[in-house]
Amino acid sequence: MSLLKPRLLNLDIAKKWTKDARKWSPAHLLTGEKSPFPTSSELTVKRSSSRFFMYEEHGNMKLKDNDGPTETIQQSPKDFAKLLHDTSKQTYYYWTSPIIDVAPSVLQEVKGYNRIHKNPQLLDPRGPSLWMGSSGSSTQAHYDVADNIIVQLYGTKRVRCYPPKAALDLYVYPDAHPRARKSQVNFDHPDLNLYPRFQNLSEPHIDVLLKAGDAMYIPAFWFHHLENGIASGTKLEKGMVDGPSVSMNMFALSNRMRVAQNIFIDSSRLFQNSSIDFDFAVTALGTLSKQLFLGLGTSYGKSFIRTHLLDTRYTPINSCDAVDMNRKKRTLTLSEEEIISNCVSTILPQLSSLEEEGSDGVLDLVLCHLFELWAVELVGASSVQQVWETVLLEDSE
Repeated sequence: MSLLKPRLLNLDIAKKWTKDARKWSPAHLLTGEKSPFPTSSELTVKRSSSRFFMYEEHGNMKLKDNDGPTETIQQSPKDFAKLLHDTSKQTYYYWTSPIIDVAPSVLQEVKGYNRIHKNPQLLDPRGPSLWMGSSGSSTQAHYDVADNIIVQLYGTKRVRCYPPKAALDLYVYPDAHPRARKSQVNFDHPDLNLYPRFQNLSEPHIDVLLKAGDAMYIPAFWFHHLENGIASGTKLEKGMVDGPSVSMNMFALSNRMRVAQNIFIDSSRLFQNSSIDFDFAVTALGTLSKQLFLGLGTSYGKSFIRTHLLDTRYTPINSCDAVDMNRKKRTLTLSEEEIISNCVSTILPQLSSLEEEGSDGVLDLVLCHLFELWAVELVGASSVQQVWETVLLEDSE
């Protein structure tokens, strides 16, 4: 089966929407009597001195984010337009929302949007979202678990895409972190002492500058790094616009997403009738991972956990407590061993189906999600690194 890869789309309907691209400029879209945005409305805008923005999900059950949440400000549409058209690059601004939530009449300007996907029934029922960013602002390299179609409406957006297997070189934040699925590396000034593998990152599979009317498909689990307008100090190249960027996107359910969801459902809350503590978690995780690796074959083993989960996700951002060498070892009951065997036998065919679609790294990403899911359920987000370090240490004894 051929691998799913990002590609440009030649959509006549997108060119029709942007025939007069000026109507999509923030100055036109957000201001004036004909603006579809109510003058009384307020937009929740992200503001930062750094140009790299990420979606964040903070909460008490998450790991601590040393950088803290990105600042947000409330702006009227008119005032936000002024900020977007300021190209001084002293401060960067970024905003996104489903269109239906802020300006439903805009949907009339993108009639037929449900036809941009060959299977409209798979599209996100919330409809398309608008994305606006000041020149130089960037959406940090990350992956989504849904397929994604981007349509550029105004300005320019540079898009670089990397395959799922690039996760090792991109140092992805772990699932238990508020910035999960995003790269930890500053692309402008990478710290190669902290992220040495970043220098091994291959050239992007595709590196394209989207202009008004251009469209692009990005498959689920593919990393994409997006830059609006031009960055400070960057030479203005042909086609670039030093100004705000406005784009629209739609997510769609993917087969890989459905498979991954089923795996997580079948693997969740395995030991509801067991007495769970750290010692039990070490034994359970060690048994789960050992059986899973046996089923996956010789290309997988405990070194996978060291490299893919600990060294490139947790170690750069977190230092765990020392492993207790005198820990009391637990023995699983026959019932608990049966639970593990049944779980592994259920999910192995599903994991194998991801591998059959192509060795582009999706299976590795799903395995990392799975190992974190098990650990978080057993010991909590703050102890994921320590419990897996203990599992690996005991396995080496």
